[in-house]
Amino acid sequence: MKNSDERLTESSCVHSKTVDMLVEYISDCEFDESALNVVSLAMAMDYAYEPHPRFWRDFSATFVAEAVAHLFPDWESIPGKASRSGKQLMREVKELLRVNAFDEANAEMISALPLHDRPSDRASASEWICSEYRRKGQMTELAFAQRDGKRCGDGALDALKCLEDTKAGKPLQRLSTMVARWYRESVLKEDGRLRIPVHD
Repeated sequence: MKNSDERLTESSCVHSKTVDMLVEYISDCEFDESALNVVSLAMAMDYAYEPHPRFWRDFSATFVAEAVAHLFPDWESIPGKASRSGKQLMREVKELLRVNAFDEANAEMISALPLHDRPSDRASASEWICSEYRRKGQMTELAFAQRDGKRCGDGALDALKCLEDTKAGKPLQRLSTMVARWYRESVLKEDGRLRIPVHD
């Protein structure tokens, strides 16, 4: 069993690695201060994604703030047509993280069910998630699950597929992560910074 010092060191390493990946992505994609919006930062977070069960629940908006501050020390005070106040932008990042963490937690609940009892499609997954929160009396979670036309089933099944594919040794097929990686590679190729292997 790990002691508290080992857990703290491990957590610090994960924190540092995640911040480094965010910095790498923002820098490689040549985002400047005017491109600091929730879409570009969401792409950076998707790029950093790793399919382990608590990735989003352990991810902090502080990671994003540190990465941005590393590249743009005065980013909160620089005007630009795509810029917003630092507080507003961080609120949007936190909301996005909340959705991802919620989907991840719902995926964990579904994965605890025997295979033959698991909901098989988005609609049934949404109904099952809502009924579980209703049964447990978790009204805040129920209200969040019912937002946007009960999209929670969609997110939970996608998160579950990522985790189970990884466990089975399959390549990651998470759409938003694939798009983020593709965008970075496209920018690097255009600038001649990405070496494309030559096949005989």
